[in-house]
Amino acid sequence: MAQSLDGSELLTGPEAGGLLRSAVDNAGGSLRSWELDHVDHRPGRSTKALYRTQVSWPELDGPAAPPREELFGASAHIGEPEKDLRSAEQSLVMTDGEISVRVWRYPHDPWLPMLARVCYPDVVAATLEELGVPTGIGPQASVPLEVISYRPGRRAVLRAQLADRAVFLKVMQPHRSGEIVERHRHLLSAGVPVPVVLAHHEGLVVLAELPGRPLARAVLEEGPDACRGEDLVALLDRLPASLYPAPLRAPWTDSAAFYAGIVGASMPALAPRLDALVAGIRTGLAEVDQRIGLHPHDVVHGDFYEAQVFVDDGRVVGLLDIDTVGPGRRADDLACLVAHLSVLADYGTTGRIPPEIHRRVDEATTQWTSVFAARVDPQELALRAAGVVLSLATGPHRQQEPAWERATEAIVRVAEAWMERARSIAASGGRVRRIPPRPAPHPDATFAPISHGPSSRIAARPPVHAAAPESPGDRDAPTQERPARSVRTQPRATPAPSAPGPDIRTGA
Repeated sequence: MAQSLDGSELLTGPEAGGLLRSAVDNAGGSLRSWELDHVDHRPGRSTKALYRTQVSWPELDGPAAPPREELFGASAHIGEPEKDLRSAEQSLVMTDGEISVRVWRYPHDPWLPMLARVCYPDVVAATLEELGVPTGIGPQASVPLEVISYRPGRRAVLRAQLADRAVFLKVMQPHRSGEIVERHRHLLSAGVPVPVVLAHHEGLVVLAELPGRPLARAVLEEGPDACRGEDLVALLDRLPASLYPAPLRAPWTDSAAFYAGIVGASMPALAPRLDALVAGIRTGLAEVDQRIGLHPHDVVHGDFYEAQVFVDDGRVVGLLDIDTVGPGRRADDLACLVAHLSVLADYGTTGRIPPEIHRRVDEATTQWTSVFAARVDPQELALRAAGVVLSLATGPHRQQEPAWERATEAIVRVAEAWMERARSIAASGGRVRRIPPRPAPHPDATFAPISHGPSSRIAARPPVHAAAPESPGDRDAPTQERPARSVRTQPRATPAPSAPGPDIRTGA
């Protein structure tokens, strides 16, 4: 095996084909082709990767049958033992004594034991019925499924279309689901418009659909008319103070050097610019700390960007992905949103989005940044935005985008623009400005009750959007996540696992 501190060379290089071939042969198949889909790299610690393959299954389909498209995941680590492993029976482990690699076929993710119980149309109905969620279709019927995202070893989100509504299936590591359920219930009782929990089991949470549509879609079509910036701030201000004792939400800027290391590993020519960005963020935040202090003073969302907010007719009506709600600084949440938008707006300069969409997104970014800068220190806002954009620069290589080098450099340029803005604010006397009190919500900014009405996909980012980073509270080291391109959800192509799944009704 190729030697590296974290397995990244092994899982992204040509030797990955040999690992996949061994796993496929062991399962009775024949690997015809493979390609790296995306990679989750933690420098110096571990690497996870997802592959799209073409595999022939002679015993199942016959020797003359065409190959099937299959997803395979792989995890490489060195030194420390794997954490939170739950169902390893259907994965293959290979080691050379120094580095160990685990390979599995989707959906038998060894960290997500409930994924196999919800990922096929011909089994999800029975799972929902066992959990007390009537499908209106019948337990033996096929339920239309859409995979919204899949991050190997971490989580998956699927949309199931029932007879009269859609529900969302959030699959996670089993030890996390109880906390997530309680957090949803706590926020709903405080009047925060998050999805209703319909059912849950260890490692699986079933959520109702939010009303409206994602702000990610609305801003492309309407620009700043999608909602008021003041109402976005008001949404965050509804997060209850009772969650302040939760674990601290580490700001994205705390991991600026980590992100720079990932980007620099893939594009060494950018190293001097990345080093300058990291130094500028640290120096600038030290200045802010001397002026106003950087202690946490708010309850924050932790991963607040346009795909997490739902709007309807100009009103904010929903909030998603509250796993990371806890103490932090309001500037972190607001910077996360404008940073994502600024990367999307920059796509207009490279021709990746039409000029009209570029104009709308750019107008929204400008208007909402102005509103946010009246609420939080503007220098801090710009510095935090630079840090978030730097995190997004890891996405093009991780996702194996075409022309990822060009896309990466463009995102680094956006981070540099935020850094220049921060320096300009400091030079113009922004360091002495007083932070005004919290603005009141717009009189019409009512938060609609949760319903099962028509809605857009949960957290579905438009295809032109840069990937959003994983939330700080759900990682050992910061990484990014994106929606899955097209994970198959047809009835099972291969025999059901020999090991039975957990009994949902008894927990056994």
